[in-house]
Amino acid sequence: MRIALKIDVPTLSAATVGVPRLLKLLEEHQVIASFFFAVEYSAQGKGLVEKAVSFLGKRQKAEMTLQEAMLAVADAGHEIGLMGFDAGTWCQQAAFANADWTSHQLALGMEAFEQLLGHAPNRFAAPGWQVNAHLLAMEERLEFRYASDVRGKFPFLPSLHNVVSRCPQIPTTLPTLSEMLAQDEIGPERAHEYLYAESRHVLPFGHVYSANADNEGIQHLNFMEKMLVMWKAQGGSLRTLGEIRRELDPARLPVHQIGWGAAPGRKEHLAMQSVKTET
Repeated sequence: MRIALKIDVPTLSAATVGVPRLLKLLEEHQVIASFFFAVEYSAQGKGLVEKAVSFLGKRQKAEMTLQEAMLAVADAGHEIGLMGFDAGTWCQQAAFANADWTSHQLALGMEAFEQLLGHAPNRFAAPGWQVNAHLLAMEERLEFRYASDVRGKFPFLPSLHNVVSRCPQIPTTLPTLSEMLAQDEIGPERAHEYLYAESRHVLPFGHVYSANADNEGIQHLNFMEKMLVMWKAQGGSLRTLGEIRRELDPARLPVHQIGWGAAPGRKEHLAMQSVKTET
């Protein structure tokens, strides 16, 4: 059983509270993951602790600024990539956005990322699995090592609206925690058992699980620990998306159309790996 762990950091609370807690958990279990940050809050990370305390209330105390969280992730040896500039705005507008909007949002994110971390990102994960053809073209032009923008079963080269990108897609293969909790027959008591059973289905490059630092890092940290223990049992391995990328030969990857599909508990449709295209 091989599981690549992708951790999305789309909000202030996710960065300043969820990430520090997840870092401690991952260190305890000796797991390296791939983190993807939205970076809208402040290019310099100023005032984030105070803002987070106000936003989260007295029960939650921010432990780091956004910049400190990103540096801590990098210093611990985890992969780190960009999840756009404003994750909320991206989720609402990206699927129908034009090239100018997409380019502007990507440029804002890359500039802030570089100011915070000292170098430009070379991997991208679209917030909410919302994509457009302009994004795919830009990921190739920017020579991103890989992207993780869609849901699917195995790595591929994406095609959308007659645009084929040579930037490999490494899709999320497993349901998210929020999607499982939205199903009455699963619920919080059985979510870990359901996810473990799903992850036992064999796929060519193993599975990718997308955690959210707001959920698995704060409200459901115990769930995340259960999954780490279960996945590592009986010789299972946890790894980064980059480790999957190192197994790939982009010249031999199949080209698949990107389509749109529904997921439990989500109003919006998600970008999904669809049929293979002839090349």
